[in-house]
Amino acid sequence: MPNSNSADVLIIGGGVLGCAVAERLSRTTASVILIEAESDVAEHASKGNAGVAVSYYGAPGSQQTNLINLSNPLWEEISKRLNVPYRRIGGLMVALNEEEAHHLVGTVDEILQCGVNAKLVTPAEALQLEPLVTTKIVRGISMPDEGIIDPIRLTTAYASLAAKNGVCFRLNERVLSIEHNADGSLIRTDQGTIEARFIVNAAGVAAAEISAMSGGENFTTFPRKGQYVVLDRTYAHKLSRIVFSTHSPTTKGSNVVPTTHGSALLGPTAKDQIDPDDKSTDTETIEWIISNAAKLVPSTWDAPVIKTFAANRPAGDEIHRLRVDKNIANLIHVTDRSAGVSISPAAGELTLELLRAAGLDAEDSKSAIAVLPKIGSLRLSQNPEDLVKDNPLYGQVVCACEFVSAAEIQAALESPIPATSIDGVRKRTGAGYGRCQGSLCLAGISFLTAIATQSGPGTVLQTSRGTVGS
Repeated sequence: MPNSNSADVLIIGGGVLGCAVAERLSRTTASVILIEAESDVAEHASKGNAGVAVSYYGAPGSQQTNLINLSNPLWEEISKRLNVPYRRIGGLMVALNEEEAHHLVGTVDEILQCGVNAKLVTPAEALQLEPLVTTKIVRGISMPDEGIIDPIRLTTAYASLAAKNGVCFRLNERVLSIEHNADGSLIRTDQGTIEARFIVNAAGVAAAEISAMSGGENFTTFPRKGQYVVLDRTYAHKLSRIVFSTHSPTTKGSNVVPTTHGSALLGPTAKDQIDPDDKSTDTETIEWIISNAAKLVPSTWDAPVIKTFAANRPAGDEIHRLRVDKNIANLIHVTDRSAGVSISPAAGELTLELLRAAGLDAEDSKSAIAVLPKIGSLRLSQNPEDLVKDNPLYGQVVCACEFVSAAEIQAALESPIPATSIDGVRKRTGAGYGRCQGSLCLAGISFLTAIATQSGPGTVLQTSRGTVGS
């Protein structure tokens, strides 16, 4: 990306919220830089979540709920505009005993107070909505506006559109210190210095550290690890709804979630920890996830498992934080523990409003683009022969499990925020997501990635950090 050392706004963090803010600001006259400590956007929580665009999550009247309410009706338009897989399939919350059934009464009341569609359903009605749900269900809540989205594609799409509109992305760059002066702030990084009038702190787990560097509010952030189990599409295609555990005062529970790729996710768990890079899984937790899923949907018990993984979401002393810092007038915090994807469209809009109120003189740009060029998908195309006719590389299937072509991989390697690793290609195309988990397609992906990055078999990167497992 073209380098720059000064901007109206500096965004720290290339996750879904940081990239959503960048995308919205890119459609104004403001100059914007985004820096990310990793070598790619959509790392950490943005690539390790369930991919649910929720209609309900927080308490009535909260800012988080307001942002979800504003974002939720937009997903069809956003997914079309950004070429991101999305389906509004609805959800079913399940009570397995009388105590949980009693709790659902309070939950549905809270959902309705949030202005969201929901209704209590009988066991017979629940089985009609999702025939695979357990026959031991006592009561349920139907939530028709829940949707599934590809959270990685959403984040990279936000970033790509922002980059096409002129946002400067500086990857693999860490903040070392922040100082303020009459004109704004001076941010020192391990790559140089940046002058910015405003700072948007979208650093996730590191948000508290960035605030402290800036002399901002004293708050706490820490990693909360969630482990997941991935089921093969041969089973997952049978699911018609997201199946949620009954929410409790302390947890939203572990769920059964179809994905836009055709697989299904079981999980997540929630365990607070210290090391943000600890993404290990363990047998005991994985067995619990599978056992819990089987209580909700019994047929998941012997469904084929193709992968387990873990990711850390940014927990802390506040579930949600989107405001101007109480101490530093040009610092805006944009963090959310679990609903970052679901609030991202409205969060970008609100951040722009806060920046304008703080003195950012930025009008909507008449020349900015709002739609990403569509890249054809061989797996989803109804007329794949037309794709091959236009581009012969569509005729070369690299990933047989997910039916990903060389054309799609090439597009990922040449995008505005290009993939620079094998995992970067996987994140943007789904190549390697399937049953063999890259066993058959890894050589082809590596070959194309090596050519695009001018590396070789010994130096082509596996992940954004260059190592397996990160």
